[in-house]
Amino acid sequence: MSMNTLTDFLEQAQCQFRVYDLGRIVQKIENSEFQKVANNKQPYPYPIQQHAFVALTFWQVAAQKEHFVWFLKMPLDEQGLMKITAQTSFIRMVVEAMGENLTADVSDKTQERLASNPFVFKPSTEKLAIFNSNMNSIFVRPASSFYPAVQAYFSGSVNNQDWQTLGFQGFADLAARLDHDDNQQKIISALSTLPEQPLQTLCLCLENQSNIGSPLAEKIIEQAKQRLQQGQTTSAILLLRALASAKGQGFTKQLLDAQFSTPLLHEADWYITIAGRCWTQLQDETLLNRYFEALATHQQALFPQLFSDLVAIPALRDKVLKQLRLTARSPALSQAIGLLFSGLKPNT
Repeated sequence: MSMNTLTDFLEQAQCQFRVYDLGRIVQKIENSEFQKVANNKQPYPYPIQQHAFVALTFWQVAAQKEHFVWFLKMPLDEQGLMKITAQTSFIRMVVEAMGENLTADVSDKTQERLASNPFVFKPSTEKLAIFNSNMNSIFVRPASSFYPAVQAYFSGSVNNQDWQTLGFQGFADLAARLDHDDNQQKIISALSTLPEQPLQTLCLCLENQSNIGSPLAEKIIEQAKQRLQQGQTTSAILLLRALASAKGQGFTKQLLDAQFSTPLLHEADWYITIAGRCWTQLQDETLLNRYFEALATHQQALFPQLFSDLVAIPALRDKVLKQLRLTARSPALSQAIGLLFSGLKPNT
């Protein structure tokens, strides 16, 4: 059988599957889109350092077995295309380890061989928790044992200072179930009085969720402004991250626009957050130029790294390159672009 791509392999194994990007935020990639990516008909949409970090969950309906997951780090070429040779190598290693029945029971020795596959990666504890919560919610499986305690905390039945024993997995469950158990309203009611640590943990989980309603988005914006006024810079940045996946991207833009007029301009993490989580906002060329101008002026040492990151994203590539040809730009941006091409290190 000809099995050169991941989707070929899964289809010939008669498996249904779903694909999620785990590189930036935990987000679904439609099967039809991933099939084009696997067959080199389009570049991978969310590259990081010339790699695609994906979670591939698959199952056989007829076998009625549990779902299986591969966490894959697949190399991309200069055009952002997923290398066919890497896919073929991964498939060959899997077949050698367990044959063509992908959902067969495997021994500990086989699991060790699969884990040592060079195309397999281990997600961070946080990404893994978020992915698990999303999967359990989507496939109508129970939440973790950490969920009730986090729910009780956000319902106000627990002192808001008693957060130290709450598990990250419970926060991820709460965020993955925004449309259940009145969770959005619980979060809205609790946000104003949340200590920094649980607030920041919540934001890390919310950034992966699209179904943030308008009342919650408005509350997040209000809190971002208040926390910044209180000197809670990290929380203000994470509250922007919380809106990264929201369907109502107008709210994300509103908060981002407001933050351009704040001391966050001097914070490296703010620029990294925009590039790594809120990059879709930079499809607005005026905002993209504003971002590069601020970056060159206040964090020039980061300019080469973040420019390289953004130019690799297919949806931004042409717009980022267009910025290089603009004649109306500040001396700081001209200098940053000049250094980018000279290979010299910018002033820190």
